[in-house]
Amino acid sequence: MSARSAAVSLGLGAVFLAVVAASQVAGSGTRDVDWTVIVSPADATSGSSSPVEVVDDLRKQLREIRERLPGAGSMALAELKVPTEAELLGQRVPLDRGDVREALAYELILTTGRPLMPMLWMRRSQSVLPMIEEKLAAAGLPDDLKYVAMIESDLRETVRSPSGAAGLWQFIKGTGRRYGLRVDRYLDQRLAPSLATDAAIKYLSDLHDEFGDWFLALAAYNAGENKVRDALKASSSRSYFDLYLPPETRRYVHRVLAAKMITSSPADYGLVKMVSLHVPQYRMVEVQVRRSRADLKKLAADHGLDYSAIRLANPQIRSPRLPRGKHLLRIPITGVPLSEPH
Repeated sequence: MSARSAAVSLGLGAVFLAVVAASQVAGSGTRDVDWTVIVSPADATSGSSSPVEVVDDLRKQLREIRERLPGAGSMALAELKVPTEAELLGQRVPLDRGDVREALAYELILTTGRPLMPMLWMRRSQSVLPMIEEKLAAAGLPDDLKYVAMIESDLRETVRSPSGAAGLWQFIKGTGRRYGLRVDRYLDQRLAPSLATDAAIKYLSDLHDEFGDWFLALAAYNAGENKVRDALKASSSRSYFDLYLPPETRRYVHRVLAAKMITSSPADYGLVKMVSLHVPQYRMVEVQVRRSRADLKKLAADHGLDYSAIRLANPQIRSPRLPRGKHLLRIPITGVPLSEPH
């Protein structure tokens, strides 16, 4: 690398934070790799609180939890009231039907009866949902679709299911590839939050275009298009609530609605709204690999970055080498991203 290129590389972070503008740094003298910092608000998180503020807030939350225990959860369940009307995805949920209200009550009881998970949803929301919300708004899709990611993956970017689904939106390999996600020995883009969200938006849009109804689109997202097509053929009704679908799919819309209700008003269900202790901050870098592969360890060293931090921030990378092509990477601005056990 030339002296001029090295100087630009060392000053890259200061330039980005000072002017929030694109800068380009040469990867090598032969230009095998282009490294370009880009501005992408949809993929960057907002600033975190100071350590003192975070600790004080955590203490306050713990005090509130202690005050509610024991017995608060059981009291909330005993007093649980299911609304008589609700909307999801801009559509009315027929809660005037006893069977629909009972199904929603079941999901509310099941979720609030295990309060750890919705509390973790709320903690993770600060890191994950802003990006999803911005992309949904840009695509003109209902904001409520973010709750699909919530119940699919518990907002964990790297979670994998026993059936092989992976990532925030739990794509299986075939569907992920159909919607432009690369899944091979080098990359699993189902684990790239931004790319997976783009793919989910395309898929959900296609499902809505086919079925003309968001509840049917959610059913197809869960069970597959063919299951919904077959259910519609076997029924004189086009209502999700009247179709004979697999058990998990019959619960699906109710689960999404329950997630929305509980996380929107946690106090109504005996829960405390939790705040994350660490919201990672990233700048986005576009890396263009021109040769067959690029050594990610060398690339990190050339740009004064920590290799492990890059790997933790970009779980879609499965190899120490980046293959030929264009890659959008998250680069931690401060500290190393925290990894969660799965």
